[in-house]
Amino acid sequence: LAQAWLARPVIRGDCGNAGRCRDMAGATCSASMPCAGTAAAVAAERRFINDDACGDWVMPIGETGLEFQVVNALSAACFLAAGAPLVWRTDAAPIARAYGLMMCGVAVGSFSFHATTSLSGFMIDIAPMATTAALMLYRAMHALQADAGKSGPEAESARFFVAIVTACVAVYVPWIMMAFGVSHSMVWGVWAFLFGAMGAVFGVVALMVFFSEGLLNDRAGFDLLVAIASILLGLGCSVHSFVPGLCEGWRTALPLHAIWHVFSSICANRCGHVLNTLTQVCERLEEQVDVTKKHKCSSLLVRLFKRDLLPSQFSM
Repeated sequence: LAQAWLARPVIRGDCGNAGRCRDMAGATCSASMPCAGTAAAVAAERRFINDDACGDWVMPIGETGLEFQVVNALSAACFLAAGAPLVWRTDAAPIARAYGLMMCGVAVGSFSFHATTSLSGFMIDIAPMATTAALMLYRAMHALQADAGKSGPEAESARFFVAIVTACVAVYVPWIMMAFGVSHSMVWGVWAFLFGAMGAVFGVVALMVFFSEGLLNDRAGFDLLVAIASILLGLGCSVHSFVPGLCEGWRTALPLHAIWHVFSSICANRCGHVLNTLTQVCERLEEQVDVTKKHKCSSLLVRLFKRDLLPSQFSM
């Protein structure tokens, strides 16, 4: 019994006292190479590790290994300020108010992530963001369908399917990557690409529809311009989150990810207004009795291309 007790695997947070020990998998480790089963290793596996905290004030959460990013967590309230006014607007379309409500959920998710830096917090953060992007993608597809004269249950089911599947893919792919041990910076970059692609489709469709309907010089065009400018400025403050090695020099003096929150929340608020206007345009297009005859088989992109890019016979 004494020999069996002395030969047992020892799992410690510090192998220094034992000289050498073995982890749960039987691998030998030492003080300079901690066991995989130590508290430090387990705590590190619970965190989503990238450079979001660059320039932030980071506080450890007890002995859990998790961290509280003070400025990043508090700046998540910007999304609450972006979404709440849309919810309160009684004249807004239901989808715009739902978008505002989910943007409030983004505030909760963002705070949950940056207040813990946990893997589960990251998933809670991106889920409501994917939902807001799905709402925008749904309406963008609706606008293209309405412009082409397609309506009814079949068209509605198609855009529901595309929006839901795209949102699921945007959330599931980062989870798969984390499960297979891909670096968290790469996971963040892939998530940003998927989410950004959904938003970019919405922006391009809104731009084309507003141009076609003569709305770019109105408030709708201003909202779209502010949204585009804000997201581009915000991206400039968030590159270090998915490109390792950039957190150095002047970047360590500024909470850049919190600044990203500010710019992206401005973009989110303006996107809510664009979403509301685009909904009104869709309703107007569907009310036109001769919409199919008017556009025939030409898509919106083809008509814009012919009208503005191809030289006419009078300009030769």
